[in-house]
Amino acid sequence: MVRTRQRSRRRVVVAIVIGLGLIAASCGKKNDSGTIATNATVGATATSAATATTSTPGTVGSASTVANTTPAATTVPAKKPVSGGEITISGEAEVSNAWVPAAMQCDEYCHQRARTFFEPIAQFGVDNKVHPYLAESITPNADATQWTIKVRSGISFTDGTPLNADAMIENLQRTGNYILIAAEVADVAKIDDPSGAKNADGSAKKILKIEKADDMTFTIFTGKDSDPAQPLPWPGFDVVLTSQFGLIASPTWLKAVDGDATKAIQPVGTGPFIVQSYAPHDALVVTRNPKYWRKDADGVQLPYLDKITFKVIEDSKTAEGALRSGDIDMFSDSSGTIISDFQGDPDFPTLLQKDYAESNYFIMDLDKPGPYQDVRVRCALSMAIDRQEIINLTQGGILQVANGLFSPGQQGYLADNGFSTAQNIDAAKALIADYQKDHPGPIQVTYGHTADRINAQRADLIKGYWAAIGVDTTIEVIPQETFITNMLLGADNFFIYDIRLHSGITVDQQNFWWNSRSATQDGKGLALNFARVRDPIVDTNLATARSDPDPAKRQAAAEAVNRQMAKECYQIPYSWTLWGTMHKANIQGLGQATLPDGTVARDGTDFGGWFSTSSLWLDKG
Repeated sequence: MVRTRQRSRRRVVVAIVIGLGLIAASCGKKNDSGTIATNATVGATATSAATATTSTPGTVGSASTVANTTPAATTVPAKKPVSGGEITISGEAEVSNAWVPAAMQCDEYCHQRARTFFEPIAQFGVDNKVHPYLAESITPNADATQWTIKVRSGISFTDGTPLNADAMIENLQRTGNYILIAAEVADVAKIDDPSGAKNADGSAKKILKIEKADDMTFTIFTGKDSDPAQPLPWPGFDVVLTSQFGLIASPTWLKAVDGDATKAIQPVGTGPFIVQSYAPHDALVVTRNPKYWRKDADGVQLPYLDKITFKVIEDSKTAEGALRSGDIDMFSDSSGTIISDFQGDPDFPTLLQKDYAESNYFIMDLDKPGPYQDVRVRCALSMAIDRQEIINLTQGGILQVANGLFSPGQQGYLADNGFSTAQNIDAAKALIADYQKDHPGPIQVTYGHTADRINAQRADLIKGYWAAIGVDTTIEVIPQETFITNMLLGADNFFIYDIRLHSGITVDQQNFWWNSRSATQDGKGLALNFARVRDPIVDTNLATARSDPDPAKRQAAAEAVNRQMAKECYQIPYSWTLWGTMHKANIQGLGQATLPDGTVARDGTDFGGWFSTSSLWLDKG
């Protein structure tokens, strides 16, 4: 559910817009201005489209054939995918609580791997619309307080268990009632468990209000704060079904895990691959599912690859070396420095994901006693940093300075949200001096980051910026596997962390990150609202953005959230993320996966940096 490390992003000039997954042709190189003129895949020509295509900047999927008086010179014959072969992919982090959908503390690389064997109820297409995936249809009632799901027929889990309404309901009940995901579906109605089950304190156990109509159909009901007596309009509820909440595992396997927790490392889903082996912090190996339910447009059985080995390489520079030496075949990274290294290299094309991006920022635990709770200190820390210098020195100079947690294109983004991105040491010193009138004595802060050379360089910069305004900074290196857990629990050493988060299309996708009901006290339960933001203005507008039937009012509410977050300096943004997937030139099909209805899938909508693997194939020519 979270990305755990910052790295990079850049202003990109596009001739072909990829959204987060639509590949087109041509290559791009860094130009004198420091931006990159690029198409979807940089460094090589795509070969799996029928013709070389371009599209209007700022649009997705509006491709038209390149105009030329000599058609033969501009038409690239399509190469048909070839089945067979294996590849090795690396990523930066290991999953926690593998691999049960309800329990996974899931970042990009977790999703990258999990979605090879688990599939979602729904998924985004490049048209930015939710499309049924394991569902055949997803239909709201007139006021979007009831959502009826019809399960796609003819699908089985790889252990032979049929996919039906019971299987989906079992998964949704488990995941929706698990503490890690419950905040995301807090407005789904809950009722007393009909079995009479009790909680440890003797209270009635609650379950989601889901009514089964037949073997393949069921309805989910909404309720404000889970109250079934208060049905809540939720026009965008289907988006939740594309997230971790919507990943579906075999109910037979889930029950086996209940009896033997060690079976969690042998996950069973409906996906294109089957888990062969899993060694934490080493490798996850998946092999082709010979009975996978999907075929391509030509009737060829998916997936094309026979085997994928997923390795864990936490350091970006090490991963770069592994790709160049042939130890791995591809990896995704959000380090601008790393992406820059590969620009214009025909041996290692790069697929860029830039739209609806995450924000790179410094997150503060607002529950921690001391200076973090005062807006003057928070804003002073923000004013002290030189964002462009951070980008130039630690992100390859190719990212865009961020003015908040809403990246361009997202609902609620504002070019002017009242937040100043300029470094202003004098103003920052004045705020610190004003704070010290009320709180005499030195100001000390603790800054944490994961073990990565680029993160360490950024930490040194931050320490210098804050020293210039009289703030002393202690730097801590946080183990990757505990980074998310520390924020969830509000651990004693979570004060300020360097984090990358909040990709998505609508502000409703961020509701549980910023809603006060998701902000438990430090050490007293899991809080998906990592910063412990408790702001009635934010809460009110998040509620409007979720439930108002008028799109214009939902947009205005999203913008109001943006302005309030900026005003209070609840976070310190510095850049917007750019993801690049660097790979060997013989790997084809990246970003070209389709949904069951034929629509091109939008990879990485909830988390940048992951991509579908069912469409990958090896060009052996």
